[in-house]
Amino acid sequence: MLIGAVWQPHDPDAIDLSLRFAPPSLDHWLGTDQLGRDVLARLMIGGWRTVAVLGCVAAIGMVGGTVFGVAAAMLEGWRGALILRAGEMFIVVPTLVVALTAAAVFGLNPVTAGVAMGLAGIGPYTLFAHALARRLLAEPFVQAARAMGVGGSGLVVRHVVPNMAPVLFAHIGANAGLAVTAYAALAFLGLGADPSRPDWGAMLFEYRMFLFDHPLLMVWPGLAIAMVSATLNAVFDAH
Repeated sequence: MLIGAVWQPHDPDAIDLSLRFAPPSLDHWLGTDQLGRDVLARLMIGGWRTVAVLGCVAAIGMVGGTVFGVAAAMLEGWRGALILRAGEMFIVVPTLVVALTAAAVFGLNPVTAGVAMGLAGIGPYTLFAHALARRLLAEPFVQAARAMGVGGSGLVVRHVVPNMAPVLFAHIGANAGLAVTAYAALAFLGLGADPSRPDWGAMLFEYRMFLFDHPLLMVWPGLAIAMVSATLNAVFDAH
């Protein structure tokens, strides 16, 4: 997906009506659409835009939520409770509603969608990371490390985070797949979207009218969404 940011086999916006609905060939591997545009090139552009969304979601929601959750477990008392209450506030409004609102106000692009979904995801990640960290802090090997004088960041880096990682990665993989489908849903709805940008969801919306005559136009972006979601789950589960 990343290669789509710097290279495509054809100009994704080049219109050639003489090639409209061309079948897959050596020149156009996935064929062309109703305007003669190369489908593979448009999929590649949509791919790197999806990667940008995932980057924002990971940096804000996954990393931020994990940091807050571990901090709440380490601090305990009123400070830990305050962090958890703040995290719970982000759970009240569903992620897609936050993203829809941001898209309607600021326009839909990978940054606004990623930031909105990342902020909405901080709460669930905070509570999940807090539960994992609390369980680990009660384990005998962590208690032994504390008795030997290991505390603060040393305890977190050496004992808590490494043992949280397998479960946390599996959870992140499932939610990264959800972020892919959520962004596709936003692009499909088209709130504030730039129709010239070939996001996978926007392609599904545009090509829906040709579902029965040229079904492959719907198959390619749908398959891309499914494959990326499944790959993210498989990769993170493997860790």
